Amino acid sequence: MYPVITVIFYYGEDEWDGQKDLHGLLGIDREEYKLLKRYVPNYRINLIDPRYLESLECFQTDLQIVFGMLKYRKSKVKLQNYVELNQEYFSNIDYDSYNAVRAMLGSEQGLKEIKKETGGINMCQALEELYQDGVEKGIQQGIQAFILDYTEEGYGKAKIVEKLQKRFSLSKEKAEAYYKEIKKE
Repeated sequence: MYPVITVIFYYGEDEWDGQKDLHGLLGIDREEYKLLKRYVPNYRINLIDPRYLESLECFQTDLQIVFGMLKYRKSKVKLQNYVELNQEYFSNIDYDSYNAVRAMLGSEQGLKEIKKETGGINMCQALEELYQDGVEKGIQQGIQAFILDYTEEGYGKAKIVEKLQKRFSLSKEKAEAYYKEIKKE
């Protein structure tokens, strides 16, 4: 006979609100299923939520790293420190672990695959590019708001382009390109 152990790896952002035993999970703890209770053993559910793990060293596989990222995902500083501490691992992460991290962090579209010659993926570079994409998006939103505000105040194209150059340290060509893009010229 082989023992059966039920384990749930929970990586949701909200607190676990599900049952912690098999009867509750299957819904047979209700009165109308009283007969089934005699035939279905009620096992305790072992819940693993990375946020509450004190030590990740008990995991000797890639789960240790994945759970570490999940544990620190709410704190940019702690996550950055964790990635830097494990930079060697994240610089050459295997494809399956990379996909697990992407899925569990909800970053399926955000993180890009940056493959290495060794066949692994450089997640450090992927995280840096994701950060840079966010910075660029923020700059573009700021420029868009800037242009729309000055347009509403009655400024013409030449004056807005001049102000863009000064405010965002842009070349005249780049400022004009942003203006054309936003004003759909």
